[in-house]
Amino acid sequence: MVVDRERSHKSVSGHSLEDLKHFHQEASNFFASELMMLKEVIPKISDERQAKAALLLISCTQTGTALLQLANQTNTFTSESVMLSRAFMEKITNFCYVSICEEKEYRAFILHPLYKYYHSIGALKYDDLEFAWESGLNNGDFINRLNERKNRRIREQDNLKKSAIVKEALEIFSETKPNLPWTRKSLNERIKRIEKWGKLMDVFFTLSKIEYYSDASESLHGSLYGCSYGVGGFNPDFEIDNEEEIDKKLFKDSACNLLSLGMLIHETFILISYSADIKEIWNHSYKNRGMALNLYFHILERKIPIKKTKS
Repeated sequence: MVVDRERSHKSVSGHSLEDLKHFHQEASNFFASELMMLKEVIPKISDERQAKAALLLISCTQTGTALLQLANQTNTFTSESVMLSRAFMEKITNFCYVSICEEKEYRAFILHPLYKYYHSIGALKYDDLEFAWESGLNNGDFINRLNERKNRRIREQDNLKKSAIVKEALEIFSETKPNLPWTRKSLNERIKRIEKWGKLMDVFFTLSKIEYYSDASESLHGSLYGCSYGVGGFNPDFEIDNEEEIDKKLFKDSACNLLSLGMLIHETFILISYSADIKEIWNHSYKNRGMALNLYFHILERKIPIKKTKS
């Protein structure tokens, strides 16, 4: 590291390590509770759009469960946890976004899997290469057999295109470009749409995006920063040689992360509650969210900067 360490350091937290471990356990309990309630809420969804997008929430319960398991080993899986956190927050943001976005965007969300499947069946797979090589053929025969497989896949695509809904999917996206995303809206723009809707505390989506999204990208792409930021390796104010300070940072960051993601689940309950009867679960989650918010700012040693609302 080229960071200058010849300077005074300040502690990552005014709380003791034992207190931070306790806060981390409370945060884990809160997130686990919100996950359990999410599993109960999903079958109660009645809105047509939300019901079709509910697979995102099911996936959130799986990602969240994995995240909890990694959080139990805070000092080992820091980068992996932030990657899962990014996946979790983007899934839950997308669910909220497609529930209230314009019809054209929603239609693209629904048809994107068909577009991806169309291109998937047209792409050569390992089995195709194995088929071409299986008889120890010379290069000419190998190419011929490989072309045979390519043509077979093209025929499968042509059959798919006979379906009106597949045609629509390809018109929205592309018949020649296989890797287009389901939306051209950036995550910031999706969050702005949620903000414009005005019925959720969009600040939680924004905070999660600011706090974890770019760092998670660095971890996903395997940069030096992404593989080391969790232990404060590039922060000149952080005493990286102090094992207790490292532990304090890890428990503090993990606790805040779990609290943030759990509060996003509550925002999802607010959205669902406008069309489904989940009052009992919502009330329980609301009380949990209030305590979690207090804990969040207590860990950060700050006062709560937002006013309480009915939601």
